[in-house]
Amino acid sequence: MRNLILYGLAFSSIFALTSNSAYACLDDKSIQQLVASEKAYLISRSVATMTDAIEDKLLSVQVQPAIKQLDDTCKVVITYTLASEDITEANQLMNANPAKRIMLAGQGYELPSQPTLAATAGVEPKTLSIQPKDILQSAALGKNRASVELLYATLAQSRAAISANSKNIEPWSASLLEQERNLCESQYTSDSNPNACTCKTDAMSKKISPRQLNYIKYLANDPYASATGALSSYKDLSEQINFECKLKKHG
Repeated sequence: MRNLILYGLAFSSIFALTSNSAYACLDDKSIQQLVASEKAYLISRSVATMTDAIEDKLLSVQVQPAIKQLDDTCKVVITYTLASEDITEANQLMNANPAKRIMLAGQGYELPSQPTLAATAGVEPKTLSIQPKDILQSAALGKNRASVELLYATLAQSRAAISANSKNIEPWSASLLEQERNLCESQYTSDSNPNACTCKTDAMSKKISPRQLNYIKYLANDPYASATGALSSYKDLSEQINFECKLKKHG
């Protein structure tokens, strides 16, 4: 009897190991590659606030393997974890413009209401590519991606704002100063100040942090942002500095 019990336990252990091996969808290395790939996708959206959130670990991505399905499909659960403070700030901004919220909702976009967003998605094990149907905005993962992007795009509009007493304490790098001087010289000229663009970049660097400058540039490339007035404080500051540094637009 004792031998039968031992045999049964041994058989059960072998069966369990065999089953786990047979139905394991992805190994740990593949899971980590999926995490890196999903982060790379978010960064590729070029939303400066979202890239900074990933760098600051205020936005994280987790991937959990799922048991292989009977139809031989491989599925994973992709989870975004967000900062509660960011969700609250973005929703407060959106609440101040209810018409915008209604318009976006009509297009299928909505801000997250909780810090954890999870979605199941199919994966091709050999290439680690997500099934095309799961990245559509009508799918759970596609909806979560759009929701997170909207969150950080909304935050960019407030974080690009410059107040009258704004003061930057993070020095601009030499390469950033040179880049902005070159940009200034391509757009402006001065009849009386040979160092006008140096004057402008120095003045800007005292008011705007490198990160905030990235938010401003992101919004400047977003046609919708122009209509929101999100860059009005930056434009006012730029015009004031142009006047002080004796700059004018190229003819």
